[in-house]
Amino acid sequence: MNRFLSFFKTPQADKITDPDLIDKNYRYWRIRTMYAMYVGYAAFYLTRKSFTFLIPQIIEDLHFTKAQIGLLGTVFYITYGASKFLSGVMSDRSNPRYFMAVGLGGAAIVNLLFGVSSSILFFVIFWLCFYVCGPVYWFLQCLL
Repeated sequence: MNRFLSFFKTPQADKITDPDLIDKNYRYWRIRTMYAMYVGYAAFYLTRKSFTFLIPQIIEDLHFTKAQIGLLGTVFYITYGASKFLSGVMSDRSNPRYFMAVGLGGAAIVNLLFGVSSSILFFVIFWLCFYVCGPVYWFLQCLL
């Protein structure tokens, strides 16, 4: 477990003292960082908000009850809140590039699994996993 978490550790950087090099590097990375954050955050929210629009179709096609859909909503809020707290603690000690990439990749994989499942049990499990990956972005944007 410790080796897994060391993957996220912030790399040690050499201290740059040359003002011209600092300015050059800042200009280079500023726009790329903004694009990466914007695309990652937009990608997460495109997948997150789609469930609301699919609820009527899920009820009709998979014959879920409103209570079962409510269970998914409950799992969402509990997991989202806990995950925001935990990812905030982890992101303070992590390399933002790896942390965001793993969060976005995990959310994408879980979304694919979510799309091929039809059991309420798997919906709950995948929804839980999705919202463990999701709140990563908010904290990374605060860091950057």
